[in-house]
Amino acid sequence: MQRYTLSIQPETAFATPLKGDTLFGQACWLIRHCYGEEQLSNLLEGYTAQKPFMVVSDATPKGYLQRPTVPLSLLGFDVTDSKQRKQLKGKKWFPESVLSQPLNTWHNVALTANEMLDTMGIIGELMQQDSQNHNSLNRKTGTTGSSEGFAPFQRYITWYHPEVVLNIQVEIDEHRFSIEQLQEVFSLMGMQGYGKEASCGLGKFTLKNVSQQERLNLPQANAFLTLAPCTPQGLSWHDEDCYYQIFTRFGRHGDLAVHSNNPFKNPILMADSDAVLTPQTMDTQQGWCGQGMSGVSKAITATVQQGYAPIHLINRG
Repeated sequence: MQRYTLSIQPETAFATPLKGDTLFGQACWLIRHCYGEEQLSNLLEGYTAQKPFMVVSDATPKGYLQRPTVPLSLLGFDVTDSKQRKQLKGKKWFPESVLSQPLNTWHNVALTANEMLDTMGIIGELMQQDSQNHNSLNRKTGTTGSSEGFAPFQRYITWYHPEVVLNIQVEIDEHRFSIEQLQEVFSLMGMQGYGKEASCGLGKFTLKNVSQQERLNLPQANAFLTLAPCTPQGLSWHDEDCYYQIFTRFGRHGDLAVHSNNPFKNPILMADSDAVLTPQTMDTQQGWCGQGMSGVSKAITATVQQGYAPIHLINRG
């Protein structure tokens, strides 16, 4: 598989985080609309048998990595001074150049979000959150109802700084899915809007650039840094050298399946992005890890969940 970097410019706020597995799901719907259901079915053949046609990462600021989910001491931070621990927790960003260095030296170039923006010549905040008030509607009457039928709720949306460019790492099998198709799908996603409230104008972005990435030659690599949520359970790892934060993905169908009798998917336990995983057998040519999941939907039985994640090779030290 070949790695490509998609550079996107956010144009509106987002009501859904730009996570790799969610981006993959919306991309599959767009493939169905652009190329037909049969083409999507062909692409998904072997998906749960370690043969993905595409693996998508989270979106992160161009040229930077988020802090791995490891104890601060493994990054080389001095955690003996309790007064500095709060300050250290804010240093969550690292230039991609750290990938060539052992993990225990990364503290030397750790940055806060504002320090990262300073290196880009940008003044302001990386992200700002706002809330929107909503109310459930009775689809038969077109009204909010009264008494027990009145159900207001708040939805939080995220604005990125207007000058910030985000990168998405995508692994594709070019024998099955071309770079031109990848570009068309993500361009369309940006125009239509991504995630919740896309029909109200949220989730829009511009695809600015697509570039092919060569794999970093790192002979001393001994671990993976994951760039999206994944499902590593049941695979061969050195458990004592794996670090991750678990979360449960309570997914739901998008697009046309929103109108089905049951749009909700079965919950899946996942390891969140930025995990450090140490395989029992190290493959320095590997561009992704994890596994594809099936059986996640009772409404659409062919549904799969991206449990794969693009990775960076790192030297855990």
